[in-house]
Amino acid sequence: MKECCRKYVIPFMLLTCLIAVLIGNKTSVARQNELDIEKLAYAVQQQRGTVIEWSLHTRELDEHPSDWTVVRLKKAFPEWEWSLSDTSGSETVTGTKRNGFIEEKIKAVTSEHKANPVSYVSYEIKGEKWDESTAKRASKLLQSRTELIFKQKTVVFSCIKGVFNDEKKFGRSQVNGILSSLQAKEKEAISEEDFLSVSAYSSLFSQALSLPGEEMNLQIGLRKSNAGHGTYFTVGTPILTNEY
Repeated sequence: MKECCRKYVIPFMLLTCLIAVLIGNKTSVARQNELDIEKLAYAVQQQRGTVIEWSLHTRELDEHPSDWTVVRLKKAFPEWEWSLSDTSGSETVTGTKRNGFIEEKIKAVTSEHKANPVSYVSYEIKGEKWDESTAKRASKLLQSRTELIFKQKTVVFSCIKGVFNDEKKFGRSQVNGILSSLQAKEKEAISEEDFLSVSAYSSLFSQALSLPGEEMNLQIGLRKSNAGHGTYFTVGTPILTNEY
C-alpha cells in the first residue's frame, strides 16, 4: 500500500513543483512587460496612497525645421484639435485629443534663436483616474502613438501624483515602503520639516540616467498639505520632469 502511494505521490509532487515554476516565470515575465508607471502605481497603492494625477511624457530632438514634421503629424492625426502659437522667436504647434479620462498632447516646437536653435517633438498622455483598464489603454496608446510620431526609441518619463491621507505620518515610513516595494536603493535625500526628496535606483525600471560614479532612475517627493490634511507625493522615473 505504501509503495502504491509513493508511486503516485512523487509524480504528483514533481508536477506541482513544475506548475509553481511555470506560474512564477509567467508572473515574472508579466511584471517585466509592465510599463514603468504601473510599477510606480503598485508601489504607491501598497502604501495606501491615492493617485490624483498621472502622466507619461517623451520627446525627440529634430535637427531640421519642423514644417514637414507638422504636416506629417496633422496628416497622421487628422481628428485632433491643432493650434499654432508664435512667441519670442519660438513656434509651437500643439495637437490635443481627449479620450474620456485620458488626455493626449503632441507638441512640435521650433526655436529660431541663432545662439541656441532647438527643435523637438513631444508626446504626453495623462489622466486623473488610474486602474487596470486605464493602464492597458495607456500602454496601447503610448506604443501606437510613439511609433507614428518618433523616428527612434525615446526615453519615457513616468510620473504619478497623489496623497497619503494619514495625517499622523510624514516622510520616511511611506518613502521606505515605496523603496522596498520597488527594490530600490537610495542614492541621496534632502529632508526638511515639511518636505522630503529622495533619489534612488531600481533594477525594475527599464531606463536609468548615468550620474558620476552611479546610476539613478527613481525620484520621490513628499510635501505636507498646507491645510494640514495628509501628505502630497510625486513619484517619477527616471527623473521627475515637473515641480513637486
